Amino acid sequence: MNKLLTLSALLVLLTFASCSDKRTVGNTKRTDSTHVKEYITKISLQEPDRALAIIDTMEMNKEALPYELNYLRFAIYVNGFSDMKMAEYYGKQVLKDSVELKKDVKCHFTILNTLADIANQNSQYAQSIKYAKEAYDLAKRNNVKEYEVSATEALALSLIKLGDDEKGFKLFAEGKDEILKSLDQDVDFRKVNNAYSFVGNYMESLITTKRYDEAGRLIPDLLNITKKMEAVDDVIDGAVEYRQLHTYGLLMKYYDKTGNTKESEKYLALIQKSQLAGTNFVEALVSEHYLNVGDVKRLAEMTASIRENAVANNDTLSEFFVGYVLEYEKYISKARGNYREAFEKAEVISNVKDSIAKRNSEEDGARLAKIYETQEKERLLAEKDAQLSWHKGIFVVVAVVLALAFVFIVMLLMFNRKVNRRNKTIVSTINQMMEKEGELTRLRINDDAKNVDPDEMRLMQSLGMLKDDMPMDDIATALGFTDSADFSKKFYTHFGIHAEEYRKWSRQISEQEKTGMEEAKQMRDSFINSMSHEIRTPLNQIYGFVQLLTDPNIQLSDDEKRQYNDIIGDQTTYMTRLINKFLEISEYESSDEPLPREMVSIAALYSEVDSIVPRPAEGVELTFSNRSGTDTLETNGKGLSSILQCLVGNAVKFTAEGFISVECYTDVDGETVFTVADTGKGIPESDDERIFDRFFKEDEFVPGVGLGLPLVRVIARRMGATVELDRTYAAKGSRFRVSLKA
Repeated sequence: MNKLLTLSALLVLLTFASCSDKRTVGNTKRTDSTHVKEYITKISLQEPDRALAIIDTMEMNKEALPYELNYLRFAIYVNGFSDMKMAEYYGKQVLKDSVELKKDVKCHFTILNTLADIANQNSQYAQSIKYAKEAYDLAKRNNVKEYEVSATEALALSLIKLGDDEKGFKLFAEGKDEILKSLDQDVDFRKVNNAYSFVGNYMESLITTKRYDEAGRLIPDLLNITKKMEAVDDVIDGAVEYRQLHTYGLLMKYYDKTGNTKESEKYLALIQKSQLAGTNFVEALVSEHYLNVGDVKRLAEMTASIRENAVANNDTLSEFFVGYVLEYEKYISKARGNYREAFEKAEVISNVKDSIAKRNSEEDGARLAKIYETQEKERLLAEKDAQLSWHKGIFVVVAVVLALAFVFIVMLLMFNRKVNRRNKTIVSTINQMMEKEGELTRLRINDDAKNVDPDEMRLMQSLGMLKDDMPMDDIATALGFTDSADFSKKFYTHFGIHAEEYRKWSRQISEQEKTGMEEAKQMRDSFINSMSHEIRTPLNQIYGFVQLLTDPNIQLSDDEKRQYNDIIGDQTTYMTRLINKFLEISEYESSDEPLPREMVSIAALYSEVDSIVPRPAEGVELTFSNRSGTDTLETNGKGLSSILQCLVGNAVKFTAEGFISVECYTDVDGETVFTVADTGKGIPESDDERIFDRFFKEDEFVPGVGLGLPLVRVIARRMGATVELDRTYAAKGSRFRVSLKA
């Protein structure tokens, strides 16, 4: 059961903080107290991005060995991000440095064992066995019995998954006594958690393979380990509650399978009383119980509750939603005899799975881009060390330009991913239904092999023939129906739609797919053209002046060199600002999750904005006022500050005389409202919405790239706020209104 491995991964955190402690200081003096493993360990769960940034700085300053830095990245991706693909990449990078790694048995074993767990979760059982055997051999060579037993867990799980039950359970049985014996000595969280994972996976595997008698004999051991976990001092927050719930769920499943209703209901009650009641984990345990005992009514109620929470949290595109909502809804429909609804739900499952696969593919592309970015960074560092002449400064500027170009490519990939996500709603129900036809048929056979309707199987085959415009008479003859009328009647009875209507529907869906792809291509081409236009001029200038500075045949004075260097710096700054704007927009667009809220001081917010925005023209007064009746409000401070900085900055650009006013008040609906008003040139009515488009500029001669207001709109959406141009403003100029919901 993969849920067992969730907290086992946290052991990586406990291990990597103690690996190679004597060599952590590195090759140079360290001046920052945050550049130590203990501090990175502390923040890696809550602030993984910051932890990675510290590691990058440590790498640049050569404050630790390369394999140590990659080990830190590996652990952060396991624990902080739960991104197992990136973790696998950095784990393999660590293994490449075999000379240094072999000096750290604990770290070496942890890398191999965790990679074995990752491969097992990804159904790569042969790869899991390879890593597990390497971990086992390492432990045996160094005579660490505890590590030997731990390595057999992943090995046993993979063997069972591959069908070699006897060998897998033999490994579990041999290791169980040894790992339980270790608990009789000094016990810490790592030992007891290893024991729990081992025995829990053992019991789960026995239940899955219906070896209930053997599974029942493990119950006292599992309860004893759970009790010991409550007594340890260095337990990770939440581990005890999680393990207790998992124990109750495992025992409930065992008694469900063995028909002991009384014991099953006892553990169900304990689960429902837990402090974690209402979480996905608890709801999944309860719904699995109702499925196991065949209580369709309660399963339907629980499934509806899970769906409601998933919709509220915008989590309807995940494996959890498919497994615990859509699959259960299909089961419920079939159990109630509503086969048409079950068939429609199967189509939805197929569509969602395809969308998840597409999203995973896009995320893999982003991961590759991240890896390439890291490799490019390492190459630039090597070049920096090799530069020894006075041309060093010029070549560094060129390297920075190359890095910006690389970021531009990454951003194109990110934008293309967003376009693909937008097109996920244009799903071809008919095509996907055909692609999954075989799978759907096998599922029906496996679920109820004795009750398969031959007509249903033939009607499923007819879907592809209808899509290929095969004549009705030919379809009826090929599938063994009496005639086309008999076929049409049975098709309508089974699917609730006439065969000819289905054929028309299929054509319409195909046309929609084609239109959607063309729109996506137009959006992508428009973005590339706009971005190319904005970046071409500064790149040409940088290239031209670098050529002048590096050409030995051209003699330049010191003033000319300084002038050309200033131009290169200005253009590089312009491109950096452009890239940063896009990165910021991409960061906010990468998720639909609401931004975190906090208590924000309005006075402090005003002070921050005032200190950052450019100074207005001479004679223009910039004022801030608060008429809301409160000194603080609950919102996302960073996002609100960015919005006001952009709006005030734009007002400064376009206001040559008069005033710029920032006000805060509470409207009649109880919403907190910020307004930014000016006496500038104003905005034509025809441009009310165009001003929020990327690259749109009212005045091409005013500095800027046309990305400020698009960024404002994106941030406001994540904050649950609205930003609009206030057309009720009667004075000269313009006024923007930012409304924050209570």
